Amino acid sequence: MPWPQYINNAFEATLPNSATDEGPLYGPYLGLLKELFPTNDHYLTRSQVKRPPESIDCTRVFIVHRLVHRNTHPVFFLEIRPPGDYIDCSSRAAVDDHVRGWLVDLAHEAGLPIIHGVSAFGTRLCFYSYTRDNQHMDPPHTAPAPAAQWNVELLSNDGAEEMTRVANDTKNMVAERGWLGGW
Repeated sequence: MPWPQYINNAFEATLPNSATDEGPLYGPYLGLLKELFPTNDHYLTRSQVKRPPESIDCTRVFIVHRLVHRNTHPVFFLEIRPPGDYIDCSSRAAVDDHVRGWLVDLAHEAGLPIIHGVSAFGTRLCFYSYTRDNQHMDPPHTAPAPAAQWNVELLSNDGAEEMTRVANDTKNMVAERGWLGGW
């Protein structure tokens, strides 16, 4: 199941300009998240910039929230890094640690049994999930984070299927909670 053409076009237009700067990818990823979690279904995607205290490096993450009676609940997480960072072992290790920390923190806010997150080096993806009750994280932690962990290409059929599966799993958990959207 491929992405709609406008999603492919948006990524293909920005990839040549994003080797060392993830900024050009923010628009295409925001469009993708809105495709997967539509605003008219009461999802809200927020961009956040976080800087670890010991670093001058900033990381932009997108957190999808479910709107429920004037409150928001985080339900999905995406972190974007430039594709050029993928080859650097220390960058992968830092990103892996960062994503794991975000998922643990968001799991307690989310109220869902499982929270999904995605780490993207350009369009190369690693899928994470954290189960709140037993504190199980997938993929298992391996230090340093192996390059093979980012083994799904977003623009491939497999990438579209896996992103859609994770989004649908998230939306099913929201429905099971009985979180009716809106004000």
